[in-house]
Amino acid sequence: MSEHHQFIFPRDFHLPPPDWPALQARLLEGGYVLAPQGENIPYSAIRGDSADADDASWHSPQYCLGPAARPYLSEQVRANYDADPRNFPLQLLAYDGPHPRVMVGENLCEPQVPGSDEPARPMASEAYVDLIGQAHENPAVQWHCERSGQYYRILELDWHYSLAMGFRMVRCEGLDRASAEGLASLIGELAGQVMGCSHRHL
Repeated sequence: MSEHHQFIFPRDFHLPPPDWPALQARLLEGGYVLAPQGENIPYSAIRGDSADADDASWHSPQYCLGPAARPYLSEQVRANYDADPRNFPLQLLAYDGPHPRVMVGENLCEPQVPGSDEPARPMASEAYVDLIGQAHENPAVQWHCERSGQYYRILELDWHYSLAMGFRMVRCEGLDRASAEGLASLIGELAGQVMGCSHRHL
């Protein structure tokens, strides 16, 4: 059975990570998530789907998205949300080990330089996996584009919504890309850091 999750995460994970419990409080206070009681417990929590939290140093409960989050969703996802909000869980995950957490699936794509239609070259085919390994060891590592002379940190490249990496994650379900980007904008405002987002297909 396939699993699909969306992740929202600080793009610049070489910087000190934002305070995730403080973000949790802001999400609750703003009505962006609902206290997990009664009919506001997501189906995924009832099923026990929280494997990504097993090795987290801190994690929140699984929340249902709240009505204040609706404006950040695409029209299609908003209709599905209105039909049953329990299909839209959100969980905050913090990893405080020496290395960032990597969330990828079988949909991992070769990166491109932002604004380009060409793959990031001269990065050879499959060498992007090595770049992930290098960033896992050193989050501040940069890739040099010989064509432009510019340097890029790993999440400054365009991974086509397929790579999540860092020490802080928000895991969601049921979102399309537009909705994930909308929530990433919201969370970035609340947390005070630029957020990226991705989809993982297992």
